[in-house]
Amino acid sequence: MKLTPEKLTAFCAALAETCQVGKACKAVDISRQTAYQWRSEMPDFAAAWDSAMKVGVTALEDEAHRRAFEGVDKPLAHQGRFTYLFREVKDADGNPALDYHGLPKMEPVLDEHGNHKVAAVREYSDTLAIFLLKAHDPEKYRENSKVELSGHLALNEMSDDEIRAEIAALGVAGVLQGATHADDGSDLA
Repeated sequence: MKLTPEKLTAFCAALAETCQVGKACKAVDISRQTAYQWRSEMPDFAAAWDSAMKVGVTALEDEAHRRAFEGVDKPLAHQGRFTYLFREVKDADGNPALDYHGLPKMEPVLDEHGNHKVAAVREYSDTLAIFLLKAHDPEKYRENSKVELSGHLALNEMSDDEIRAEIAALGVAGVLQGATHADDGSDLA
């Protein structure tokens, strides 16, 4: 399959909107394998892909910020049923109109489409606020932990087997071995 300018534009538009490679592939009717092949073989495609992802991530950050600080309305329900809004009916003088029991008459509150409006509560996301703080000031808000090792090994006076035994005894063999392996790229997106 050939990459056309139209496919590139449609792929990047879908990727920017969704931040999902699978949905972007579906939008232009290509397989993920084809998309990743084009990405590896065509630097211009890879650059367009990266730009589209940046746009999409920015939109995700905007939505996270809105939900964290402006909140979202969550409908109220009781026993599995929505709670609807009502208001008092007023007479011509602005006084509450009463029903035949002497109680204020109530009428449903309608939305802009004429539907009965559901009562809602505004909720904010502390978790999203934490993620945003960590993203924008990681030095200040990241999780901090330190491992300190102390000790002294006279390596020049020890055989290789003695050095390995000492390292294993200290419990850092895995750490040292992990540091010597080259990055195999297994964490690629």
